[in-house]
This record gives sequence, structure tokens and C-alpha cells, in this order.
Amino acid sequence: MPAPFSDADILRALPAPILAVDADGRVVAANEAAVALFGEQAAAPGAALPLARPALWQAVSAILATGRPGNIRLSEGGRALGARVTPIVREGRTVGATLLCAQGGEGCGELVGARLRTILDSVSDGIWICSGEGVILEINAASERLNSIEAADYVGKDVACIVADGMVDRSATLEVLATKKQASMIQHITRTGKQLLVTASPVPDPGGGIAMVVVNERDVTELNNLREGLQHARKVEERYRSELAELSLFELSQKDIVAQSPQMQRTLRTLLKLAQMDVSRILLLGESGTGKGLLAKFLHQVSPRVEKPFIQINCPAVPENLFEAELFGYEKGAFTGARESGKAGLIELAMGGTLFLDEVGDIPLAAQAKLLKYLDDHELRRLGASMSRQVECRVVAATNCDMEDLVERRLFRKDLYYRLNTFLVRILPLRERRDDIFGLAEFYLAQQNARHGKAKRLSPRAMRLLEAHDFPGNVRELVSLIQKAFVMSEDDDLTDALEEALAGDTGGEASGGAPRTLAESTDQANQRRLREAMAACRTTREMAAYLGVSQATVVRKLKRYALTRD
Repeated sequence: MPAPFSDADILRALPAPILAVDADGRVVAANEAAVALFGEQAAAPGAALPLARPALWQAVSAILATGRPGNIRLSEGGRALGARVTPIVREGRTVGATLLCAQGGEGCGELVGARLRTILDSVSDGIWICSGEGVILEINAASERLNSIEAADYVGKDVACIVADGMVDRSATLEVLATKKQASMIQHITRTGKQLLVTASPVPDPGGGIAMVVVNERDVTELNNLREGLQHARKVEERYRSELAELSLFELSQKDIVAQSPQMQRTLRTLLKLAQMDVSRILLLGESGTGKGLLAKFLHQVSPRVEKPFIQINCPAVPENLFEAELFGYEKGAFTGARESGKAGLIELAMGGTLFLDEVGDIPLAAQAKLLKYLDDHELRRLGASMSRQVECRVVAATNCDMEDLVERRLFRKDLYYRLNTFLVRILPLRERRDDIFGLAEFYLAQQNARHGKAKRLSPRAMRLLEAHDFPGNVRELVSLIQKAFVMSEDDDLTDALEEALAGDTGGEASGGAPRTLAESTDQANQRRLREAMAACRTTREMAAYLGVSQATVVRKLKRYALTRD
């Protein structure tokens, strides 16, 4: 039995506007609600949608290109319009689409994804959704506020329009479509003056292309406020967790520590943590001249004890028979020559602060037992006293000796070594952290310039000479070289004077072969190397290249040693 109504009757009965178009955008069918919405001319069969409604067709064609249903929003007659676009597929080919429309962008069940709209509009970040062809499909409420726009004015348009209109200077979506990779940038919004951190992410389709681009916008001003608040809370509650940036600021303000190498920066971070945790016993191990005393002062300056005394004792410089009196103090009449009023020891003077025992391996054995007892209970008794007193201070010890070897030879008490060795920090020699050479050289040269009112400098070749040197004397030797070159240089360039200083400091040729450059030889070796170069080269320029120095240096040294080709 035939149906009492036709397909046209069904379309007319539906209250929602329904429009069907072919693959070229020509209207195939439209119900009365669609004619009322778009007008008789635009909704008439055969009408070209691209001509009648270009923005609508642009949004529809973007969905047709994907072959999957999708939602669109755009402005129609000053009102927001939402539509569910469903491609019509025949024999695997998209031949057209149906548009189920609703005014106001909502209604008709899940027409424009009411739940999705609710979610998007509840997000505090701005969200844009564009098609794989760059057509704007969705803009949430937060983005409308951030950009001071109406979504209906942009949905359905090509995203390039926001650059053409001067709304932004760059489009993250266009970059994603060009590179097929996620893009992030800071956008300055001309209408609101806001700085937005924008991240655009591609959504791939099954064919390997881009189905959509999702753009996230965040107000950087709010983000900065949150970050500052978090940093302030961390500084107040966890001072000992200071980061490297804070450490660098401290170094710049103090102007006495240079740490450009990763190794030295790790050492300083370790010392900073120990200082903030108020660790009371620390042992610094390193060769002579590596700056153990400077690091001990740094440890004190960044600790909660900074307002208390920093007392240093150079253990081998104190006579053995006076060491105990110097360290622990004495009472009146304790021994011949004692002061009438007695004297407080260095431990007492360091009360609440830091006691630095430099070259601790040279402490006399007789004083080691008493020092051990003090480290155990923080009680000390002056020489000649009958009562002990409570004294608390941090003890930092340093040595360039092999402490384990001293313990094996019974020159140092094992139990005292382990007390001092609660936290051990090794200071690498300068030859193992060459990244610090340039910074240290510039630092000490700046000190000399400031002290003497000069403007002397280190050339790139001078720096290469320093970096090639092994520095057996570590930082102390570097300081000495800079001072010598500064005093002996005849002009502002220290290169020639530094060569002379290096030649005088090496003390002989390196074991295992000839030196690498002329600057690493003694006077006797200089003459031998010059004669060798004279035999191998025709000009002083060639000799300079052969010896690794400047031509002026070769001429000056030939004159100095009275060497001629005859």
C-alpha cells in the first residue's frame, strides 16, 4: 500500500530548517522553515549556495572535505545560526550534504553539540576550533572576552581574516596548517592590549592530513601573577631549595665567586643546600689553590649563621705546643706566659657561627682527641679550667691531603676523620673545569684595572694560552699569572707579557716530549726551539706559525737571545 504522504510532506512537517545541497553547493531541496530562514531566492532548488551564502558554503565545504558529519556556527541576518552538516555518500563518493539548522546556535537535540558548547564556555582559557582548511568552526565565550569579539562575526570565515583585520599579528592556526606541527607564540591583542600565550595543536585525520586545529589561549598576565605567588611561597617556606638562578644573583652581588663550569655550579648548589640545611660538619677536599677558603666563606654567607662570626685557623701555621691553647683557650696562670685575664679560644669566638679549620690534616695528634670530644658533645674546657662550657658552632674543615692515607699511617685519628667527614664536598682542580678559566681571568683582570685605573685586556690568543695551560697551582696560579702580566705589560694588550709569565712559570719542558708552544718553555728551551724554527722556516712569520706565537714575539725573542741566521 503506497504511503499517504511524500518525502516533501515529511520535509514540510519538520519545524527545523533543513537544506540539502549537492557537491557543488547547489540547493537540491529545502523545507519551508529553511526558505523562511534563508529566503526564497537562496533556498530555491538550483540556487548556488557559494553565491547566495559564501560564508555558509565555506563552512559546509570544509566538512564535506573531511567526509564526516560536523557542526558549524555562523551569523545569518544578524542572528547566530547553528547547523549539523551530514555528508551524503554514494558508492564511496561524497555527492552532497544535508544541513539541519537552528537559530541561536542551539536546539534540535545535539545539533551544535549543546554539551560541547557548555563545556567550551565553562573553560577559563580561550578556545578556537578550525577545520583542516582553516575555516573557523567554534569560538568559546572565554575567547570572546579575551579578544573582545563576537563569535558570530568570525565563525564560518577563513582564519586568515584575523590577521587581515589587524586583530593579531600572527596566526598560530596558519602555522600549524603550514608545518603540520604544534605551534606556540605570544600574541598581542590590539583590541584589549592583552598578551596571550597561544598554542595551536593539529588533530590528524585517518588519511594523515589535518582534520581540525584546536587553539588554546591563556592570559599571560594572570599566569605571571600565579607564578610570582608560587615563587614567593617557596622562598618563604623552603629557602634551602633555592634554584640556580637565585645562586647566580648571589654570585653577582658578592663579586667573589666565578662558576661558569657545570662542575663548579653543581658544587655551589651542594654547598648552598648544606648551608640552608644548617649542616654542622663539612669537609672540603681539593688541591692547594682551588679556593677552599673562599668556598668556606661562601658557605657561611648563605647560611642562617651569616650574622654570627666566621673564624678561620690555618692549622700548620700554629706551633704545635700552642695549638690547643689557640683552639680551646686558657685560664689565668694556665702556663708560663699566659695572659693575666686568660683568653677565649677560637671555638668560643666562633660561637653560633662558623669555625674554618684550614689544612685540618696538620692538627697535632695531642689536640685531635680534645677536638673529637668537642664535636661529640659541643662542650670544651679551657686549659687550666675546672669547668666545661657549652659552645655550639659549625665546623668546616678543608685539606689538600689524602686523609685516608694519613689515617692509615696513624697521623690522623680515624674517629675524628669520620666526625669531620659527615658531608664531604670535593673541589675539582682548575684543569678539570676549564670553562671557569675565562671567567676567572676576566674577573681578576677587572680587579687589577679597577685598582690601578687601567683598561688592560686579554686577547683571544691570550685566552687560548691560558686554556692550554694545566695550572698545577690552580686558581692561585691563575691570579699570579694575571698580576705578573698586568705589571709587566707595556701596553693594554697582555698577550706578550702573559707569554713571558707562562714561560717563567713552567720551570721546564713537559715530561714526555717537547712543549706545545713557545710560551711553555724555559729560556734555555726557548733558544733551542727558536734555533729549531730558524732551521725549518724561511721567515719570522713562518717561525711564528711554527712556534704558535705572534711574529712580534719571535722578533723580540730573537733580539733578546741575540740569535741571527748567521
